Amino acid sequence: MVNELISEINFRGANFVKTVDISRLPEKENMGYDTAILIGILLSPEFILGLSKETIAVPSEFWEKEHRAQELAEWVADFIVGKGYKAFAQSDGNLINGYFEEATKTSVLPHKKIAILSGLGWIGKNNLLIAEEYGCAFCMCTVLTNASLSIENKKVIMPKCGGCTVCKDICPVNVIHGTTWEPNMNRDLIVDVYHCKCCLKCLVHCPWTQNYMKSNITL
Repeated sequence: MVNELISEINFRGANFVKTVDISRLPEKENMGYDTAILIGILLSPEFILGLSKETIAVPSEFWEKEHRAQELAEWVADFIVGKGYKAFAQSDGNLINGYFEEATKTSVLPHKKIAILSGLGWIGKNNLLIAEEYGCAFCMCTVLTNASLSIENKKVIMPKCGGCTVCKDICPVNVIHGTTWEPNMNRDLIVDVYHCKCCLKCLVHCPWTQNYMKSNITL
C-alpha cells in the first residue's frame, strides 16, 4: 500500500511527502492515531519573484495550492480508509469540527509541528515553517492514520535565522516581533496572528525563500 499511496500522491501534484511517528504525543494532540502524513506542494519561483517585485497583486497561486494540499489530504484519508484503516485529513473543513480553536486560531496538532518532527525545517521569526531547500515557499496539509507506514522522524532543527530580521522589518502591519523560536514557546511571542493581513511579504522576502527562487529561475 505504501508505494502505491506515495506514487499516487506524487502523481496528483505533491512535491514532497513525509511520514511521522506521533504515537508519543499526548492523546489530545494525536487523537489516538500513531502516524501523520505530511503533504507539501511548492510555490513556483515565478510566483515568488512576482510577489517580491509586486508585479503580482493577488497571491492567488498560494491560496490555490493551499486548497490543493487540503484536497490531496482528503483524498489520502479516503484512500487509506478504503484499505481498511482509519484516517483523518486535517483540512480546514474537517478541523472546524472541534479541532480548531477560533478564538486563539490554533489547531489541536498543527501541520508545522508535524513538519518539525519530520525534520523538514524550523519555525522562523515569521512563524512560518522554513525548509533549507525551499524557504517558506510551500503549502502543506496533514493526515493522521493508524496505517502501518515507514517513519521519517528526525532530530528537531533549531532556527537558522540568526540575526536576520527581514520578515519583521518588512511586515506592513508590524505583527512580527523578531523572536527566535524555541520548543514549546507560545506562538504569540513570535507573531500577532490576530492582526496579520496574510500579505505574504514575510514569506517571499525570507532569505531562504529568495535562495529557493534564485536557484530555480533564470533572472
